[in-house]
Amino acid sequence: MRYTTLLFIIIFLVTGVVWLPTAAAQAPIRVLDQSVEAVFRDRITFRVKLESDSPIKEVRLLYRVTGLPATARGDAQFEPGTSVEAAFTIDQRRDYLPPGSELSYWWRITNAAGDTLKTEPQTYLYMDDRHAWQTLSNERVTLYWYRGDRDFGEALFRQANHTLDQIENEAGVRVKNPVKIFVYGSHRDLLEAVEVGAHEWTGGQAFTEHGVIVINVSPNDLDFGLIAVPHELTHIVIDQATDNPYGDIPRWLDEGLAVYMSGELDSPFRGYRRLVALYAKQNRLMTLQTLSSSFPADPELANQAYAQSGLVVEFIIQNYGKEAMAQLLSIFAQGSLYDDALREALGMDTWELDNAWRKHIGAPPLERPGTSGQTPESGPATAQAPDPSPPSAGATPSDIASTPRDASGRVSIPCLSMGFMGAIVVASFLTIRLHGRPGS
Repeated sequence: MRYTTLLFIIIFLVTGVVWLPTAAAQAPIRVLDQSVEAVFRDRITFRVKLESDSPIKEVRLLYRVTGLPATARGDAQFEPGTSVEAAFTIDQRRDYLPPGSELSYWWRITNAAGDTLKTEPQTYLYMDDRHAWQTLSNERVTLYWYRGDRDFGEALFRQANHTLDQIENEAGVRVKNPVKIFVYGSHRDLLEAVEVGAHEWTGGQAFTEHGVIVINVSPNDLDFGLIAVPHELTHIVIDQATDNPYGDIPRWLDEGLAVYMSGELDSPFRGYRRLVALYAKQNRLMTLQTLSSSFPADPELANQAYAQSGLVVEFIIQNYGKEAMAQLLSIFAQGSLYDDALREALGMDTWELDNAWRKHIGAPPLERPGTSGQTPESGPATAQAPDPSPPSAGATPSDIASTPRDASGRVSIPCLSMGFMGAIVVASFLTIRLHGRPGS
């Protein structure tokens, strides 16, 4: 028995030597090191060290910004040879990315022999490292701030989470992707963080595809932040919920939800209810059809547009319920004409909703576009305040002018752009934002 065991061990050792694999053949292209260096708002530089059995002829970086559909690529700079150090730089002065952007990147290398290597994707978080950020975070939202104490940050963080709860409870929409909110403590700091060349009056920007908000809230202006942060956060959540390749939701619905969810309707310095009551009494209300597209540039008229939109949204939620609002947003998420979506969710088109709301607040009825004199629903035609000509009834979303969205998903935020103090001075707090497009 002992001889049999010994023989087995000898055979195993011998065959083991025979079966030991030879050293793996060396790959024709080898990555020795790779790294990322960034100077915020200036550049992001990707580097890679390589060696190859034959001269390397092409080194290409491919990268994708989380939230954006397209993959970008760029040819790296290097001196040809069998051992190279290559680098590719994203110029932030030309291709701006906001703080908190997440990039997935990989390299594709080809040598003269025709060998190709594609590296495994790596992830890089691009941050504004000029400030010592404090953070509060959960699975839905992360708040970054560097000026103000813990109580200041916690107040904004609680408000952000309250807003997310309210959007879910009253509009039936949940945040799909976590949102990052960067609170800059001064207007100067904000201007040094947003894209080079941004307007001096910019109060912040929202990047809906990135799920990022950058906003100026100083510690002594907390009341402003408790409205501005929810306003912009609502835009991002609604954009996530209704994003589709066919068109946007009506402007009055987008801005109205932000005004309603942020509590601006009852904000003392806003005076939205009083303002709309005054315009209703003077028969100077804007048409809801007009408010479906771009808001006026004039501060006073823009203020009226925000006020009316918020009150129409409140009317829908209070009279038709959160289920109807959730259904309306769900229909828009699939891509729909404005009137078609309203008919399906509320049983009325834009004109009928406008008149239902006007009746609710005691305002004169509105004549249906394209008719003259009396209609069964509207009664006698009434004089309206000077308004831009509304789009024709039944216009598709593509027919209706909307603020364009640029390639980075940037939204310059005119709803917030004037800032709090400027808003008080002109009695119209135009915030920053809007949902992924310049201007709001």
